[in-house]
Amino acid sequence: MSLLRRLFRPVIELAPALARRAAAWRALPSLNDATTLAQARLVVVDVETTGLDPRRDRLLAIGACAVEGGRLHTGAGYEALLRQAIVGARENILIHGIGPQEQATGAAPEEALMGFLEFARKDLLVAFHAPFDQAVLDRAARAALGLRLLNPFIDLADLAPALCPEARLPHAGLDDWLAYFGLRAAQRHRAAHDAIATGELLLILLHRARTRGVVSVSALRALVERRANAGMGGA
Repeated sequence: MSLLRRLFRPVIELAPALARRAAAWRALPSLNDATTLAQARLVVVDVETTGLDPRRDRLLAIGACAVEGGRLHTGAGYEALLRQAIVGARENILIHGIGPQEQATGAAPEEALMGFLEFARKDLLVAFHAPFDQAVLDRAARAALGLRLLNPFIDLADLAPALCPEARLPHAGLDDWLAYFGLRAAQRHRAAHDAIATGELLLILLHRARTRGVVSVSALRALVERRANAGMGGA
């Protein structure tokens, strides 16, 4: 984005109630990297979009669940379908299964995104191929609420091979890792179901991390960063 576009980006005018919620979210404390994994709340998130370009394609659905105290809290997760002014292409609908009626009657984007931010707080977010989810959510939150997504992210696509090199799945997808550990999503390409399946994978990886002496958020993030940098170097 050019300097002029950043300077003259339109200000988002929020309704008073929504503005108060946004201000409360801004005031939340940031994650302390020294927090132990046993004490941390990790929020697993998955998104469905109209395509695979995070710079252009629209956010359709958000699914999230929390891992805390070594448990996956599936009954207290977050799920939202975002109302769409334009229905996505038929080919895309065949993948995610979110039909025209669901797209037309979903939640207002600002409500769906504010609800997600309130659920996520400023906690550590976890996703498979996290840069995509991070970019999509950040762009949508800026457009609907004028808020930047401030949460740090962990990418399980880097964490899994870092902790499980014996699997020999250095560049595998989520389906490959679920199959490796005998897991399955109740319904693939539905954000809430994918988030729960990813959360189950995360629990296994957190156990692996503990056995390797990785016990803090900072140590886990460092492990992922080393793996990502090694991948960029062709390792």
